[in-house]
Amino acid sequence: MFGGPLPQPRLETVSIILGLDLAETTGICVLQASDHSLVWSDSVRLAIRNPQSRRIALKQLIQEALRRFGPGEMALEDVFLPVRTSPRTPISLGELRGVARLCAAEADMPVFFYQPRKVKMTVTGNGAASKEDVIQIITMEFQTPLKDDNQADAISVAYTHWLIRQFEQPPDDKT
Repeated sequence: MFGGPLPQPRLETVSIILGLDLAETTGICVLQASDHSLVWSDSVRLAIRNPQSRRIALKQLIQEALRRFGPGEMALEDVFLPVRTSPRTPISLGELRGVARLCAAEADMPVFFYQPRKVKMTVTGNGAASKEDVIQIITMEFQTPLKDDNQADAISVAYTHWLIRQFEQPPDDKT
């Protein structure tokens, strides 16, 4: 046996997970935890030129998902900024993250953050996997066509959260 027996699944699991990949084009998904089925996912282009409209659009998108699906937990991909990033990008992402956290707080829902490397490692087995590798595995696992990598990232972060909830204690809620 390699490395001993497998850990027992955790019994206390949430029933629905909301996954988000925050960006100008935001990926969003709802994962049914009981059978890890994908209930709904999309990729939504938020207002680009108007930061206030972008924040309002995200708030409306999240609130509609909360109303329609009633998730118990939110999983977000933690902010990743390449070296050559506009100085305004971290501010914009921070604002979107703040909107998501506020929506979760208003719904009394914990939020869990996962580094892109952790998501890639959990989904593909390789923390340095390419985006194409992640997309391929998510497409095969959930048998769904994807609009773009933002949608795939939202699904992969929710799937990561689901897997971690099965066998580990998820990272503390940072809301």
